[in-house]
Amino acid sequence: MEIKTIDHIPAGSPIAGNIENIAIFSDVSKINGLQLPLKIDFFLSILCEHGALNLNYDNHNHSLSSNSLIVMRPGHVMHSYSTSPDFKGHVIMVSTRFFGETIPGLTQMLPSLVHFHDNPVISLSPADVAQQVEIRNLIQRRAYGISRNNFRTDIVRSLLEALFFETLSLYSSHMGECTPGSMRRKDALLFGFIKLVEENFREQRSVAYYAEKLYISPKHLSAMIKEASGRTAGDWIDSYVILESKKLLRNTGLTIQEISTRLNFANQSFFGKYFKHITGVSPRQYRSSPGDIDKS
Repeated sequence: MEIKTIDHIPAGSPIAGNIENIAIFSDVSKINGLQLPLKIDFFLSILCEHGALNLNYDNHNHSLSSNSLIVMRPGHVMHSYSTSPDFKGHVIMVSTRFFGETIPGLTQMLPSLVHFHDNPVISLSPADVAQQVEIRNLIQRRAYGISRNNFRTDIVRSLLEALFFETLSLYSSHMGECTPGSMRRKDALLFGFIKLVEENFREQRSVAYYAEKLYISPKHLSAMIKEASGRTAGDWIDSYVILESKKLLRNTGLTIQEISTRLNFANQSFFGKYFKHITGVSPRQYRSSPGDIDKS
């Protein structure tokens, strides 16, 4: 049977307002556009408050019961899913690009995702569930609200970041130490690559630079990073550069020329073309806009 891949949120899913890279809902049956089996290329988080949810992915069955949580990263192959009649919970789907641009610190998350790769279901206390529900409901209200808010995307990004750290804390409390040496090869490579990018993205944007540091070819690096994370090596580098650019444009008084110099661009013009190619707007337009208007 052919395994299909969805590069973004499945078509027909209840997209959050005008934010095309995140979908939030409480009814799993609303995950439209899934032609199973499917290799997911987005982050999927399901909180089960009541009832049960059964998932079959990577040819293994996994069950969520009341007060449990699952987070799946890109790369899993989903074969089937079903819920009990009394299932109640929250489903959040976030595209890899939106997730990476919102929370680029993957080295904080990767050990937990690797540790729980084969069975990422964890049990929560009632207090933990209440905290998850509170944040998820707030994300849903902000994302789907009818009010015209120029900062809607910024607000959703911030709330998603808060949910991420809350969830990371929960997973961390259920695991022991996980080091690059205990990871699968492609996960260890992803960990090393992201760590290098976090340390060097202000000076180095070339995939070849990172491939040389990791002693593999650029082609092999790109293929392995895509397989492990759902995004290419170049996408990861760009997401760090763009996020830093946005912070400097919005939160400092630096000129665009000074920002381009700080990020090691040859000149302001080259920085402007790079920024607009990825976001759809110029640095000047982004700085003067009331909200997050880019299309990245």
